Amino acid sequence: MNRRCFFEPVLIAVLLLFAGCGMPSAKEPLAETGSYITVAEAKTVVLENAGLLEENVVFVRLLLDSDGDVAQYDIEFVSATAEYTYTVNAVTGEILSLNCEAGHFDLSKLPTEHTQADSTQANDALTGSSPEDRQTDTSQDSQANTQADGSRTDDIPNEPDIQYIGRDAATQTALSHAGFDADSVRISHVHLEFDDGCWQYDVEFYKDNTEYDYDIDALTGAILSCSHDTDYHNRHHGSAGTPGTAMLTEETAIQAALDYAGISEQDAEFLTAELDYDDDCAEYEIEWYVGRTEYECDVDAYTGEVLSFHKELD
Repeated sequence: MNRRCFFEPVLIAVLLLFAGCGMPSAKEPLAETGSYITVAEAKTVVLENAGLLEENVVFVRLLLDSDGDVAQYDIEFVSATAEYTYTVNAVTGEILSLNCEAGHFDLSKLPTEHTQADSTQANDALTGSSPEDRQTDTSQDSQANTQADGSRTDDIPNEPDIQYIGRDAATQTALSHAGFDADSVRISHVHLEFDDGCWQYDVEFYKDNTEYDYDIDALTGAILSCSHDTDYHNRHHGSAGTPGTAMLTEETAIQAALDYAGISEQDAEFLTAELDYDDDCAEYEIEWYVGRTEYECDVDAYTGEVLSFHKELD
């Protein structure tokens, strides 16, 4: 058999495979150097790469930003089965990075009027205009485009669109709260999800043998909940059987939990403590409230080490 005839179908199959995997493709620049592609063109680039139609996705973040001297679009959108994050060169339309994570999303629950950046926001990023400037300009335009009967002649929104903070900002919020930098932890996942009536980023990472989990409000960046849990399999077992080792009192364990959370005992309401055994290790399970915020903390009954901690707005 002719070797060329044998390899040609294989080569074609490989090329088709890579074409369907959402890898960045080499395309002609969409704009000349010094000018920027439009928001619509940036959306077209990422949708074509993902193999999706705009009517089947919801954009939750579309921001014109810069990384050093490179202007780029930071784009995040979801389909019913996945979350996509792209950065696109704002001049050439080249895809600089992409990430796709599988999930299940109910797009009908996402308030679309609060999701995507418009061309006005893109121009602000380029020119350095402030929201106050844009509000003044919008007010003037609104007056100019209002007819005598009070009806509108355009689609200018009354308020600037709200954007989601993005995966990177959510991750940084969680890391800053935990007191770590990105190089010292292992990021497990950063998922956008709808829970408790709002869209939020679920950020999970590991530091040594401890797992940290945060829920970050996707619009405001507020920490909705945070927790950490030490891997029990890496703990020292058998402390209860060590001769001369005394178990901590309940009061000492409670104080260790409160000190860890930075809460004074007089501010803790409905405080309870229970001695339990988990994986042959004795621990105090301590719970309390401060206002509407619920705290849960597990403390090693012998060492006083905080094994797990959870804080959530009830």
